[in-house]
Amino acid sequence: MLEKELKNEHVEFLLEEPSMVNLLEIILPKILPEGYLLDINCFLRPHQGKSDLKKSVPSKIRTFSNFYRPAKVIIIHDQDSNDCKELKKELMELCKKNGNCPVLIRIPCRELENWYLGDMDAIGKIYPQFRSRSHKYKAKFRDVDNIFGAFELEQIIDDFQKGYASKNIPKFMDIKSNKSISFNQLIIGIQKFLGG
Repeated sequence: MLEKELKNEHVEFLLEEPSMVNLLEIILPKILPEGYLLDINCFLRPHQGKSDLKKSVPSKIRTFSNFYRPAKVIIIHDQDSNDCKELKKELMELCKKNGNCPVLIRIPCRELENWYLGDMDAIGKIYPQFRSRSHKYKAKFRDVDNIFGAFELEQIIDDFQKGYASKNIPKFMDIKSNKSISFNQLIIGIQKFLGG
């Protein structure tokens, strides 16, 4: 892409953990609207957990509200056991108190691993012993956003490791047919927020 085709805009993804970086490095090039490129005008900023992420939000929002070019911030924060709407409201209020740059907040329902459960075939590609067909039609996996994904994956895959999974499962994920509603909301939200 030629430099003149790049959007004169800076996009910061504020992320709870490095595992989300692994996923987004694979997914974003497939979904970012034209004019946006990772490490050129879109940047992934991992944090060391929820408290570190929340602590950094005020200063980041102040910085990007007064940035040398237009800036947007996308915050991705796991729900875990929080009320999704309350968590999103809390983060949005924190942003509004500290600046006025455009902000998109997305909450993976429960946690990142739920998004993997939304595409069981992708899991089966990196864990050959995992039989996706025997799991994807089970009642408890019909609504993958309402279970604790990491716990479930550890129960059904003996050698499940978060880091390995985050670097490999996304390579095989079918973005258009993921069963996780929160994953689909992330994709739609990013594209709409960035004008795609």
